[in-house]
Amino acid sequence: MTTKNTELAFNLWAVFDMSGGYVYCLSGKAYVLSGTDQQKLGLLKELAATDYLTAKRYRIPERFHVITPGGVKKGFADVREVFDPNAMMFEELFEEIERNLPSVISFDYGGQATHKPQKIPGDPLCVTTILCEDTLGNIRPILSQADMDWLSRQL
Repeated sequence: MTTKNTELAFNLWAVFDMSGGYVYCLSGKAYVLSGTDQQKLGLLKELAATDYLTAKRYRIPERFHVITPGGVKKGFADVREVFDPNAMMFEELFEEIERNLPSVISFDYGGQATHKPQKIPGDPLCVTTILCEDTLGNIRPILSQADMDWLSRQL
């Protein structure tokens, strides 16, 4: 990437089933953004409100589980794990996104093309959003502190 302060940045979403009380899938999107970190984060937050509608959903990794009256359910997670950096909930999703990033093509003076795979940096710029889904499938993105307060009252 040649533009100054341009980098791969990400929106990540965790879909929280309000009636079940667990996160059941993840989504993510990559963007190439320029500007200050504050500008990039502002744009990511703005896009987080709607871009989940066009993002592919992925199952929660099997290493996560919740305990229900019916027993252990693998591939589901507690909503508190979404923001726990030790849980590394989005690790497999990042790997999948990276596999699907297009190569960057450059040409030498002779016209020969070089394809270079894009790699996600070690500490990528991200916005993580919980999507609260009710029994009718309506989704409320948790975007602000007021939304977080509302979610806390629901738990």
